[in-house]
Amino acid sequence: MPTLRTAVIAAALTLPSLALASQDFPLKYSSLGLEASYVDSGNSENKSGAVDDLSNYWEFGVNFTHQFNPNVSLLLQGSYAETDTRNFNRDADILRGTIGGRLHPASYRLFGWRPFAGAGYSHADIELKSYGSKGEDMLYGEGGLQKMIAPRFLAGAGVRGRIEVEDEYFDAQVFAGIHYVFGREYPPSPVSRRPLDFSKMAVAPADSDGDGVPDNRDKCPDTPQGALVDDNGCAKELTREIKETLYVEFEHDKTEVRQSFYPELENLATVLKQYPTSRILLEGHTDSTGPSTYNQKLSKSRADAVMKVLIDHFGINADRIRTTGMGESQPIATNETDAGRAQNRRVEAIVSGEHTEIMKRAE
Repeated sequence: MPTLRTAVIAAALTLPSLALASQDFPLKYSSLGLEASYVDSGNSENKSGAVDDLSNYWEFGVNFTHQFNPNVSLLLQGSYAETDTRNFNRDADILRGTIGGRLHPASYRLFGWRPFAGAGYSHADIELKSYGSKGEDMLYGEGGLQKMIAPRFLAGAGVRGRIEVEDEYFDAQVFAGIHYVFGREYPPSPVSRRPLDFSKMAVAPADSDGDGVPDNRDKCPDTPQGALVDDNGCAKELTREIKETLYVEFEHDKTEVRQSFYPELENLATVLKQYPTSRILLEGHTDSTGPSTYNQKLSKSRADAVMKVLIDHFGINADRIRTTGMGESQPIATNETDAGRAQNRRVEAIVSGEHTEIMKRAE
């Protein structure tokens, strides 16, 4: 057990530094990890007999957990401890099995940590050297905090209280551990934006001069040919939203805009020049590789790189461009494959504005 003890304690000591790279929890996941704890053993009123006789001790375990949904998870644990008896000074080995459930808030966080509360059952076999063994059945309650410190690693710490079912003495336990996460499921990717459809227009009725209004009521005789008119024969105007969307993909951990995307950026610049009142928003995105704080800065740098191409190569005024970094928060594909991560390393160029023009009749 010294090797396991050293590994678990070393993992627990790294939690404060690793916790700086916070991630969000998947909707569902499983995890396998190591846990170290200190047990304040035997808190009954009578500690002089053999019932409540174990000294305080360190306990080390292997945990398996499965989160069924954002609010409920299952805990299975096998653990081992070495101690001695308080009154008779006999060595004791403890093997314990634990099963329990945990409740988690879906969105509440305490300084980035997710609280949990749980309860369950454990059975321990206590081997007393030269005296044989005995079993203990205990019910427990627990509370603690968890945090995703990397895309596949979870840290946790808390306290447990255990009560022996038959002899009714109480143990208190503080614990900390680190766990590897697998089988992750995340929310579905957001639906891509679609431009508005202005292809269907109302058609005015025909009249002698072709504008749809009798001549005796026509107050605008010089209406352009084919224009829609109101009841007075004057041309109707349409103010419509201009919306174009473009995706520029990037190589891993890079901010350079590849030459293969220049033709599409040139087409985008043509739209901006065609509608001089329009504006463009450049949203930078990354995949989930690396810390979220680094990805936030990387995504903003990618958006700034596309802005520089539009200004330097296609003559777009900088006042018409706004950039923002979205980090890894809005994937459009899975981050579990190379192809999915490549799609998520992108800049979305979104053109918007209003354009007023005379409405034309359908041919």
